[in-house]
Amino acid sequence: MQEYQIFEFDDDVNQKLVFITSTEDLYYLQNDIYDDLSRTNGEKFTVLVDLFLRNGFSFNRFVSLHYKGKEQCRSFIVNPREVSEEIKSKIRSFLKTNVELLNNSALTKSTVNFVTTMEK
Repeated sequence: MQEYQIFEFDDDVNQKLVFITSTEDLYYLQNDIYDDLSRTNGEKFTVLVDLFLRNGFSFNRFVSLHYKGKEQCRSFIVNPREVSEEIKSKIRSFLKTNVELLNNSALTKSTVNFVTTMEK
């Protein structure tokens, strides 16, 4: 599986989310993410990144990447309360379908059990 999955939200959110499917540091994936998304978004765009498999439910789970070309990328931590329930629900469903990602993550066993027993 690729090291990230891109989700699109058309309704109220109208944005893209990059869910990191590995425990790789985001720094090493920024250029690949840019290459994938710049084809449809141009050189300047912002994308929300979910680092759940690495950071769990912590304050730095979500990061916003602001690209101004490939060489200029700024990152900002996003408060999880500011992320829509639609996004969180989509990720829960994705993880329930791809449990192997949880098992290969940096999450504690109790967090993995919590996620697998949550309602969609």
